[in-house]
Amino acid sequence: MNTPELLVSPTSIELIKSLKAADAFLVGEKGFSLRMPFYVSRDEIKEIITHCNQSNQKIYIALNAIFHEPDLDPVRDYLLFLKDHHIDGIVFGDLAVYSLAKEIGITNKLIYDPEKYITNYKTAQFFKDQGIKRVFISKEITLENINLIAKETDIETEILVHGSYNMFHSKRKLVETYFKYIENEALYEAHKDSPMYLIEEIRDELYPIVQDDQGTHVYTAKDMCGIEHLDTLTQNGIRSLKIDGIFKTDEQLATITAIYRKALDDLVADKKQYEDHKSWYLKQLNQIEGIRNFDSGFFFKKTIYKNKGERS
Repeated sequence: MNTPELLVSPTSIELIKSLKAADAFLVGEKGFSLRMPFYVSRDEIKEIITHCNQSNQKIYIALNAIFHEPDLDPVRDYLLFLKDHHIDGIVFGDLAVYSLAKEIGITNKLIYDPEKYITNYKTAQFFKDQGIKRVFISKEITLENINLIAKETDIETEILVHGSYNMFHSKRKLVETYFKYIENEALYEAHKDSPMYLIEEIRDELYPIVQDDQGTHVYTAKDMCGIEHLDTLTQNGIRSLKIDGIFKTDEQLATITAIYRKALDDLVADKKQYEDHKSWYLKQLNQIEGIRNFDSGFFFKKTIYKNKGERS
């Protein structure tokens, strides 16, 4: 059995230095990355690289922002900076990054994560043929289709196994614009650093909405939780399991990672032991103070758009 890596997008440098349960970390610099739990400087990236090299943990860099024409030279410079340091991968979504990385000669470091677009094995294999290291499988397809993609292609594959994921992104500052529209900018200024949520007319769930330098982002109301399906994912060749730290504290993320670490270790040691302890893993996750509600995401439901008047 090839045990997949446990990849964490951490909430602080302090957590990186203390979190032994993770096999790898994903960090990003502000302006070059999207939706990170926190952002790092280049000096901090060097510090993290040194730590991870010493602790035998992998380090990936997020370069997944949407880039416009004026951004291309800075992106090229950033890639040259990363080429000079010992990192394990560069996560990107904008194909300009691929083009620039090809010029520089580091396509073998690239991990393609467009969030929603790797939905079949032919697409995954296409990026393998371009010399790319890994692809991130869409968060909005079923477990059956995830496993099919992983089995039918020989490129490394990664999925979100725990955490919130982005439903919507606009480069526009929609939250600020809304408060201007209702002529209450003072209310926005008073609460812009506080959590804000959208509520659908037919549901009571709260969808976090965040505005930052990269625009406006809307997240799922619940976290994805795949701890009950590690056996299937491992059997079918998923290479990396990502735990997203957004909306988590250091303590919450450390505990979540430790529970997944134990589940993976149990699975490797004795599959029956893992199967017998599935309810225990879930209980431990549910007992984390202040933890977001979670479910199995789209693992067992297809994304279906219904016409007006159709029943859900």
